[in-house]
Amino acid sequence: MLQELSIQRLSQKLTLKEKKIFESLSGYKNLSEKFEPYNPFNLDPKEIRTIISNDISCISNLGSIAYPLEDDLWFKGQIVLEDGPNENKNRNIEWVNKVLNDIGVGASDASTIRHNLHLNLLYAYTQVAIFLRKYGKHFEEIIDDIKVGDELYFENGGLKLFEDEHYQIWNWDLTLKLLEEKFSEHMPFILFLDESLSISYARNYTIERRKLILNSLKNYLKKLSEFNIIPVAVYFSLDRGLVNCGLKCTLCKDIKCSTCNRFSDQEMLFKTFYDKYFLYNVLTKNYSRTPYFRPLNPVIAESAEKLNIDLIAFYVRVDESVLRVEFPKMFLEENEDMVNLIHKAVVADSILSGGYPLTLSRAHELAVLSGRDRSAVHEIVYNKVLELCNKYGYNLELKFSKKSELKVRGIV
Repeated sequence: MLQELSIQRLSQKLTLKEKKIFESLSGYKNLSEKFEPYNPFNLDPKEIRTIISNDISCISNLGSIAYPLEDDLWFKGQIVLEDGPNENKNRNIEWVNKVLNDIGVGASDASTIRHNLHLNLLYAYTQVAIFLRKYGKHFEEIIDDIKVGDELYFENGGLKLFEDEHYQIWNWDLTLKLLEEKFSEHMPFILFLDESLSISYARNYTIERRKLILNSLKNYLKKLSEFNIIPVAVYFSLDRGLVNCGLKCTLCKDIKCSTCNRFSDQEMLFKTFYDKYFLYNVLTKNYSRTPYFRPLNPVIAESAEKLNIDLIAFYVRVDESVLRVEFPKMFLEENEDMVNLIHKAVVADSILSGGYPLTLSRAHELAVLSGRDRSAVHEIVYNKVLELCNKYGYNLELKFSKKSELKVRGIV
């Protein structure tokens, strides 16, 4: 917790640095104008594909790349919704209700209490919630699960405790179970996910961990497709792939990443630049979207042609928010109007909560475990341990280590 004295000191220091703050913000504005010619959305998609395809190393060296689809798809669909909402709020709500009556929209979220090595009993608890709005009605369901002891180990040449990917897979499995048991009669519908389907965060994983989460994600998406559910990731993100695409196709035009020794000062400035500043140059009209592209990174793509997961991605503006949207490309292949449907659904649902999908907010509210909830789960587990000890005559306790006990209790 930040002390009051620290807050006062911070305020004083910021007052002294007002000039630096202004110069920094002004510098970003100037840089935004300089970057405009290198915005990948303003470049010829054929040129982008040629440059990136000729140098596979740029995907691993730069981390991620925004790769345009075929020319006839790059600008396909409605960049600005032709029958979209307008600035009249009353008419906006009419439009939203019409869209959400035509398109079923749901959302999934999860909250987890992970194992605590400071406890002498290993356990983890997770809760998954789904909120669905369809035909003017809403439906909500929760599923939970607990793993104890060796259920939190996985075999991989020896016993190892759960890591991030195992908790993610656990949540995916519970989501599928809840959908199958409670929502089968409501299918089909769009399911919003507050997570990245391009899983770029897994770049830092070992090869084995990366392979595990990638295979599990592919299975998750396959199952959702079998349920006739369209998974759509919607989240706040300023992906480096767009900046990297601009760098690769202009400043690095004649130099392959595999042979490039160092970036120029201008390139280094662009590498630390936020996408938002030039996304606004594309998203000039409210509720508009960017052309859609294929996100590539070393986790989901070995090259521009060899993909482990083939995704469509675009950015959309809702009031002052810029949202990133991703979904599997196969749904576009089945229905060429899919981008417009998803574009409408994201905008309509986000208008209701001021720039972020309302269904995701509701799913989050259902799934979230507050501090009080976490204490209640711990107490339930603790009481069960005492009950079993009495039943079987064991003298065991569920307790914290001294360090954790002091953290929970506080020091007087």
